[in-house]
Amino acid sequence: MAEEVKAQEQKPEEKVKLLQDELRSLLAQAEYIREQIEALDAVVEDLYASLQVLDYVAKEGKGKVVLVPIGAGNFIKAKIEDTSTVVTSVGGRLNLEVPIEDAKKAIESRIKALEALRLELLKRLEALNRKINEILPRVREEAS
Repeated sequence: MAEEVKAQEQKPEEKVKLLQDELRSLLAQAEYIREQIEALDAVVEDLYASLQVLDYVAKEGKGKVVLVPIGAGNFIKAKIEDTSTVVTSVGGRLNLEVPIEDAKKAIESRIKALEALRLELLKRLEALNRKINEILPRVREEAS
């Protein structure tokens, strides 16, 4: 009730400025969430590519010659001798040699978690877009 009285006491210019400020803030939040979704999409795409490589290596990799990145766009040729294990990062600059199937399960688990996070971000983005669509007509109305 007090907010309604306060809102009625505001000058039209103040109302417009407050609405515009809120709209700018919401638009910035929406853009940030879109960027986060794009970043998640890139990571998930990379993880799917890793799964494909692991599938190929496990089935047909033994004896194949591959290019191994050594940094700065440089590669060396190497022959795959063991297709039963893969060295995988477990965080904190720690790597472990694990069976390929375990690495694939870990990647799939990570994809699932990231996709759940993506869904949550999409829900937040949708809520922000609804709020933006509520405020935008009010800004136009107050400004005219």
